Amino acid sequence: MGKRPLRATTREALESTFRSSAEGLRAITRRVEGDGADLAQEACLKLVETAAREPIGAPTHLLFRLARNLVIDRLRNRTRTSRLFRSDEVAYDQHPCASADPERALLATERLRRALEVIDAMPSRRREAFLLHRIDGLSYLQIARAMGVSVKAVEKHLSAAMFELMQKMQAEEFDK
Repeated sequence: MGKRPLRATTREALESTFRSSAEGLRAITRRVEGDGADLAQEACLKLVETAAREPIGAPTHLLFRLARNLVIDRLRNRTRTSRLFRSDEVAYDQHPCASADPERALLATERLRRALEVIDAMPSRRREAFLLHRIDGLSYLQIARAMGVSVKAVEKHLSAAMFELMQKMQAEEFDK
């Protein structure tokens, strides 16, 4: 009969897993510049939460899977965000123009005004999370601590804010 895997349910077993997995976590999370440490910490937190609910047969494997999933989620979120704020027009630095186009400046100003209206109309917690992330540059974990909510709640607030902003900005373009 095969040997049963060691179940990581004790604090000592989890601490041992964290210590022995530090280098592997850094390797997984380094793809996300600026947020690697936050993602590694979040993966460790998720492992502790899981261990509190149920025994874990392969804690290192689960920790690395959690970290990979968090990295994938963060990279997808960044891609969505960059698509939302990317201009469909050619970048100025690729083809600089001799003089500023007043019509273009007016359109950009109007678009910014509309975006600020949409942000101001958001529910207060959603708006707070959005501004802390986009304006103050805080990580999800920092926002969660500042707002007294979970990182998952921050993700939901930011996802809803981005969706609302994108939807209402596109709707206005169709109205013209």
